Amino acid sequence: MIRKLFKVILLIILLLFLFSAYQWLQTKRELAHYCRETTAGTSLAGARERALRNGFRFIDGSGPVDSRKTALVTASGIMGRIVCEIEHDGDRVIRASMNKND
Repeated sequence: MIRKLFKVILLIILLLFLFSAYQWLQTKRELAHYCRETTAGTSLAGARERALRNGFRFIDGSGPVDSRKTALVTASGIMGRIVCEIEHDGDRVIRASMNKND
């Protein structure tokens, strides 16, 4: 009986691990797709709205004094390890690139 219970618990742990890995890869793919679609000339408001609609976090870290304005887009599924960094002029996107924080 104990052996069977151990196997069931081990199977549940394995399934949870596989599900988590799948979710992480799927979120990474979706964020990469978002970053590729966010091209120069895209409105910043449109990029923000699309990020929020896709379930991503949009963090605009630029203040009024910053010469280089950036926004970061990430998701909780990848724990902030991979971000789409968006350089902008306050109204339009200048460039977007994927960054890995490892």
